[in-house]
Amino acid sequence: MLILYFRPENPPISVISIDHLPTLLPREASEQFSADLLPSLLELPNRATARVWTEAEKLFKEKVADAVEMQKVEFTN
Repeated sequence: MLILYFRPENPPISVISIDHLPTLLPREASEQFSADLLPSLLELPNRATARVWTEAEKLFKEKVADAVEMQKVEFTN
C-alpha cells in the first residue's frame, strides 16, 4: 500500500494496486472489464497520436508536476 499526501489540508490518499484484479471478480465483471479495456489497448501502438493515450500521458504529467510541487512545499515548511 502506498499513502500519498498532496495538500496538508486534505487527508492522505491510500493506493492499493492489485495486479490480478480480474481474477478476483465474478466472470461477468471480468468480461466487461476486458471489453472496456480492449479498445484502449488496441490503440497502444498508436500511443503518440491516439486520444486515449495522449490524454492519459497529459494527465500523468500534470499529476507528477503537482506531486513535485507539493514535495517542494513540504521541504520548505
